[in-house]
Amino acid sequence: MRHNSLAHYNVFFKTQPTSTEMNGHCFEDDNESEKSFASAPEWETKPIRSCPLQPHVLLSLDQKLKRIIFIQQTDQSYHKALSDICDQMIISVLIEPFFYGRHCNASVIVIATANNTYVFDLKAMGAIFSELSKLLEAECPRKIMHYSHRICDLLLHQHKLRINGISDTFVAWCVARQDRSHCTLQEAISLTFDLHPSELTCDEIKSVTESVRNFTARPLSRGQLQYLGKIAILQHKLHDTLIYENICRDLQLMSGKFSCEFNKQSNSDEVAMEMGPTSKAGFDCIDASYKITSTIN
Repeated sequence: MRHNSLAHYNVFFKTQPTSTEMNGHCFEDDNESEKSFASAPEWETKPIRSCPLQPHVLLSLDQKLKRIIFIQQTDQSYHKALSDICDQMIISVLIEPFFYGRHCNASVIVIATANNTYVFDLKAMGAIFSELSKLLEAECPRKIMHYSHRICDLLLHQHKLRINGISDTFVAWCVARQDRSHCTLQEAISLTFDLHPSELTCDEIKSVTESVRNFTARPLSRGQLQYLGKIAILQHKLHDTLIYENICRDLQLMSGKFSCEFNKQSNSDEVAMEMGPTSKAGFDCIDASYKITSTIN
């Protein structure tokens, strides 16, 4: 069932403050940032193009969740994880707890690659060691995060790491919707993939014990590990959906039209004539004035 209001999710998602709690919290935003935001031009909010997860995607997700790799020391699994992460062009990164940045002590780092999901137990390991630090600070692989400003503040002040190569799903969400309202990762995933909030939680998140809710208590349960893995994997899918099905949808449509240029012609001789090295057949499908707001230095 489709849910149109972010307020619907507040009862389910308790790992992070709701929009109302954030606005009333004692950590005040910088005055200059507030003035800049207030003076920014208004955007006309757009609906997100939702993409319900197909059965084969759900099956793949279930299989990945069965093979989550939990790492507590620099053993063989740790080094295999680093090798896998190093081979990726883009990874999904999740940290808990993180919401108050430098005021938090990270308990776990979750990294999802194309085929595997790793949960690094920072409480057991005691630190983010140099090999993993270098990967997080490098431009590649790119790191998908949500609310990266909070995560990067935590990693800078608690671990002296400056993260590079970030692609933030909250930024993508705001651009796709043309709206700068608060939206947690779970809310964005739920709305984008038509998932009920109850599918994006675990029993421990509703615990009366804070250390259980924020993943600092040990041992971590199977439910907690599967929750962390699921959110990390879906964060990657959220990124792709926001970029390719929303922000760059016109570009995707152009590509689709261009790819069918010869398929729509039945006369093989005419097609052969149009396949010469200087042919511009199909070029009319390309909008050369398509909006590109950045320049290449």
